[in-house]
Amino acid sequence: MRRRHAVRTFAASLLVAAGCAAPVAPGALPAAHADDAAPVENFQNYVWRSDPVSKTLAGKPFADQVLHRVPGSLFDAPRIPAEAEQAAARGNALYGPGTPIYVGNNPGQEVMCTTTAAGYNDRGEKVALTAGHCGNVGDAVSSADAWRLGRTGTVTFVNPQLDYAVITLARNTEVTRSYNGVTVNHLGGAPVKPGGQVCKFGVASGYTCGPTISDWGAVNQNHVCAMQGDSGAPLLVGDSVIAMVNGGLWHPPFNVACHTPLQGPIHAPTGSVRLDAVLSDLPGGFRLP
Repeated sequence: MRRRHAVRTFAASLLVAAGCAAPVAPGALPAAHADDAAPVENFQNYVWRSDPVSKTLAGKPFADQVLHRVPGSLFDAPRIPAEAEQAAARGNALYGPGTPIYVGNNPGQEVMCTTTAAGYNDRGEKVALTAGHCGNVGDAVSSADAWRLGRTGTVTFVNPQLDYAVITLARNTEVTRSYNGVTVNHLGGAPVKPGGQVCKFGVASGYTCGPTISDWGAVNQNHVCAMQGDSGAPLLVGDSVIAMVNGGLWHPPFNVACHTPLQGPIHAPTGSVRLDAVLSDLPGGFRLP
């Protein structure tokens, strides 16, 4: 009971303080596409910027362009990877560690989150994991990297105490261990000692690393940079996903999100639910492809 109370308090503080699910503006689902052959084209939630201020705030002052995908994020965002484009050409949405997703049933009111990992349940159905506060049971899910395909999943289970959700994927999907340069071969693992390095990959702030503050019970507290849109992102040690990103640990006004790499370590710590706790609670099981 003590552990469940600690987790419940942790999850509630994340929801009140700063869950990392990013609201999507009305009309956010794109109507045009900016691929590698035409990077100057923009659509909402996939906006290229070449002005000096945007490039400087992204930490890349000499780049030709930087990409913004989440409102409020000044990072140079992850691009749609080639493997997602190839799957989309086959009529399928590809899901793996770090896939950006839209969650919600009302157009223009979806939120953006990130998947922790994708694979199969005990019945052989394709499923993906993300943070629980990203949506509710029955909510539609679509890949922000395969937006033309529309809805390709449904939230089918949410545990608000541990703050994780299960997405059951549609037939026109593929699952993978490797996505956009991140590969996951193992799930869970031993607690990380204080000071131990962990990394995350999310749609809002990309691939960032930082030290562990504490790791006990069901919670890893770390100083990895994260902000809205990174909810559900895999927290990694090597090729093991040990936890999923849930949100900032401090309450406003002290919960400073990590909006730009120029902040360095000046941002709130990040709370992440350990994947071992999720897997031990998860109905239906989960295994990697």
